[in-house]
Amino acid sequence: MPQVTHLPPDCSTDDLIDLLEQDGAAIVDSFVSDAWLAEFNAAVQTSVDHYTPYDYGEPEAEEFLGRQTVRLNGLMNKAPNYIDLISDERLLTVMDHFLGPQCGQYRLNSSEVIEIHGGETAQELHWDDVIWPAHFWAPDKLLQFNVMVAATDFTENNGATQVVPGSHRWDHSKREAKAEEVTLATMKAGSAVFIPGKTLHGGGTNTDGTKRRAIVASYVLGWLRTQENHFLHTSVEQAKAWPQRVRELLGYDLYAHYDDNIQGGPLGYYEYGSPSVLFDKNS
Repeated sequence: MPQVTHLPPDCSTDDLIDLLEQDGAAIVDSFVSDAWLAEFNAAVQTSVDHYTPYDYGEPEAEEFLGRQTVRLNGLMNKAPNYIDLISDERLLTVMDHFLGPQCGQYRLNSSEVIEIHGGETAQELHWDDVIWPAHFWAPDKLLQFNVMVAATDFTENNGATQVVPGSHRWDHSKREAKAEEVTLATMKAGSAVFIPGKTLHGGGTNTDGTKRRAIVASYVLGWLRTQENHFLHTSVEQAKAWPQRVRELLGYDLYAHYDDNIQGGPLGYYEYGSPSVLFDKNS
């Protein structure tokens, strides 16, 4: 069985990028501090405790998302220190490499807590670029990139994420994973697994009853519609308190590129200008 390679907390982003290019997945141990993780977990606990599953009306959707799985979005509102994760320079350097050349500006695609409870079955293996229409898919281009921080230990028995190393190079229309090609991203709380949008993965089976919580930061090309509608979770007044880089990631600016390599825009304008005017000191 293949393994997802672990890198030390002080690894260089060059080493991380090289490993991701090679394997399509990587784990960085102790990616966030114990203090940051404790603060985040405390902030979202009430929302987790009061979670009500959304009724999709389709058994296939319920099975895919998990009948014993808690899913929370809008983490900017639920845990203020989530801002520190999505704007972490190590993450953004990776996104600059994998997404930047295709869009110039990438966005936060979704903010999510995924907590797998006892009795949950393994999720179907999937690749996340498939979220967008097929005419956007290309063998040499990524649409999306996930980073998943372990808020609790990820073990073989509590639902550690399934990963298929090397699958980022497959033609998914012609190739399915064999059992011996699937491994588990086991890791300690505070570690992070990096999963590009073309890598097959899925939630694991929880047989021991301990809750497995993940914190997800997903990024997407800036000219694609994000999965999560961040503007319904936040307000301009809230956004005024955020750093400019965070506002850009959430889409509170103009997407416009007219250089020789990247064409596109304007997208997301306000009064046919940049939404950034809303954050001028005099506004």
